[in-house]
Amino acid sequence: MSEPAGPFGDIPPQTIEVALGLARVFAELDEEAALKYVAEDFVDHEASAGVGGGPLGYLATARYMRGAFSDATWQPDDFFAAGDKFAVRMTFSGRHTGDFLGIPPTGREVRVQHLHFYRIAGGQAVEHWGARDELSLLRQIGVFTPEVPTPADAGAAAGD
Repeated sequence: MSEPAGPFGDIPPQTIEVALGLARVFAELDEEAALKYVAEDFVDHEASAGVGGGPLGYLATARYMRGAFSDATWQPDDFFAAGDKFAVRMTFSGRHTGDFLGIPPTGREVRVQHLHFYRIAGGQAVEHWGARDELSLLRQIGVFTPEVPTPADAGAAAGD
């Protein structure tokens, strides 16, 4: 008889360790975790040109987000892993109390879905891809105010 799967199913313990270490970078601005779990040659495929990579670049992104949004949290909703990659679907929340992409603080609370994908090698993250519901975030801070906020809403309105 085989042993029952752990709380993360059949995901390798090293993958879980890296994922939890990366989470500490954003949740706690943990520089030690950044240096341990983010490779020197780490590439963030969603970062703009000129944004530094490696552990300090990843930490700088975390600092920026925590400076723009007080009480920032990234709540994992789903976690998947296969081979040398893992994916996390999460809910980001916080209050817009600092400059964000040139948008002055509004004091508004946000709650936004994120998707993050990582590739790991040698016990460290070496690549990251991400996608966020940025239109929803801009709508929640009052920058983007469409008459019909989503395609589903537009479809429902057209059916009237």
